[in-house]
Amino acid sequence: MDLKKFPRTFWMANTIELFERLAYYGMNVILVLYLTRRVGFSVEFSAGITGVFIAALYLLPVPAGAISDKIGFKNGLFIAFSVLAAGYAILGLLPSQATVILALVLIAIGGSFVKPVISGTVKKTSPEDLSKIGFSIFYMVVNIGGFTGKIVAKTLRQDLGRWISASNYASLKDWVYVNVPPFEITQSIIDRAAEQNPPLSPEAFLDMLKWQGFGMQVICLFSVVMALVALALVAFTYKEPDRTGEPLRSVGETFTDMFRLFLDLKFVSFIIIFAGFDLMFWQLYLTVPTYILTHISESAPMEYIVAINPGMIIVLQMVIASLVVRMKPIGNMALGMAISVVGMILLGVLPTLWGACLAIAVFAIGEMTFAPRFLDYVSTLAPKGKVGLYLGFTYLRSSIANLLGGPLSGYLLGRYCPQSGPREPYKMWFSFAAIGVLALIALFIYNRLVGEQSGEPEAEKA
Repeated sequence: MDLKKFPRTFWMANTIELFERLAYYGMNVILVLYLTRRVGFSVEFSAGITGVFIAALYLLPVPAGAISDKIGFKNGLFIAFSVLAAGYAILGLLPSQATVILALVLIAIGGSFVKPVISGTVKKTSPEDLSKIGFSIFYMVVNIGGFTGKIVAKTLRQDLGRWISASNYASLKDWVYVNVPPFEITQSIIDRAAEQNPPLSPEAFLDMLKWQGFGMQVICLFSVVMALVALALVAFTYKEPDRTGEPLRSVGETFTDMFRLFLDLKFVSFIIIFAGFDLMFWQLYLTVPTYILTHISESAPMEYIVAINPGMIIVLQMVIASLVVRMKPIGNMALGMAISVVGMILLGVLPTLWGACLAIAVFAIGEMTFAPRFLDYVSTLAPKGKVGLYLGFTYLRSSIANLLGGPLSGYLLGRYCPQSGPREPYKMWFSFAAIGVLALIALFIYNRLVGEQSGEPEAEKA
């Protein structure tokens, strides 16, 4: 494999993607906590609005991609990172209930331009005989960004505050004590301080929460810096890929194609089934952070635990793929979904730090088993010449999963994993596992009715 065949723009696009993922995953892993603890929303509202935000990120690329086709990929990226930098800045500098919704709207709009433009650049700049390798590199970069962003987030949320609190920056410390909640010792603070291992005094616990709140604010500012670095790379290193002779489609034509796609009931059913898998996956961001800090320990390295997922994918994706390569597609995907269900169950039966690590590791194995064959199978469902449209439509499953999973996460966290009082988190995780089981049953019914596909994409058939 000669990586020198890939042009400079290919590598620049992947580098830009890396910084965008650093910005996004650093912020997203703490978003529900930030909205709850720093901004002051209820956990139910925080999880719900985060679900809507992620859903928008997977719906808006459709019109954003069509707009970028008309104005050019480079201009699309200028819009993306200018808007992203503004959104992250508002989120970090003005953490109030009146401003964070605007911030999330801007981040969703900016992020929606990045997805189609970068993936489109990878497609256009990959040599014809190395297109699969090009997307493998792109997928690896996404996971490296997701992994590294969480590591940075942990350092900023926990370690930065400890360092500053022990420093001589008196003005900054005074600002934190005046402006960052919680502001007083309540019965909830007293109860939660006693739950810690080892137990903390209420004063020490309140101090720790303050500095973690400040750290989450700094994470948002880190995302601003990453977006500005990406913007600079777009300005000085990114070259518009050659799209000579490529037909341009309007936003209206793109939506017309999407609406027609809803008439393909076999495909739409398939997407809805796998929204069940995605609903489980997105709990790594909607539910797991709050669960770990609330039920296990406020001092837990939550970001490290969530980072197990992308970390394992970086190391083991090719190994797992080689082990299941001979399986039929439906059986392969069913196995991946079943393993992921086991991960959800383990979160319920092992409510400890190491239990959470094991559960997320198991879930990652399920994801690695499922993900590659999913996209391959979708290409077999697409009519000739519409593989790209069908693959793009697969994002709908993440939108459905978050529109349903966000409010469900908030409800279950509020009921079974409150900040103080009795908790029954196993009921929460078993609920998510039950959704996975229902999706698995639906997949077997689908297979009985539809059967296995040939395994050859329609666009490649003679």
